[in-house]
Amino acid sequence: MEIGVDIVDLDRIFALYERYGLKFLQRFLTEAEVNLCLQKSQIVASIAGRFAAKEAVVKALGTGFSGKVHWKSFEILNDEKGRPYVCPAASQCVSWRSIKISIAHDRRAAVAVAIIDSLS
Repeated sequence: MEIGVDIVDLDRIFALYERYGLKFLQRFLTEAEVNLCLQKSQIVASIAGRFAAKEAVVKALGTGFSGKVHWKSFEILNDEKGRPYVCPAASQCVSWRSIKISIAHDRRAAVAVAIIDSLS
């Protein structure tokens, strides 16, 4: 079992989003993730949560964003109940059986934890 965690300051994300807009989002989010964030009532918290979740996943993988794993290698989506889940890109070279994530945020920060049950 591997675990990764990350925390992101909402003011930092707000400043980058305000300055660069969609260009900032498209740098690290897939089209589906951008659309999800823009539909949320708390857009910046949603962006920060996905940013933190992606960081937590690569920490759990032990790879960081390098080589075969990049920002768009996987998506952080939501199921019908709103729970976040990880969806690997079709061309993803790293294989994993099960990644669980949790995302939380308050007025100042977003935090995410990723647990990988088994790497293959």
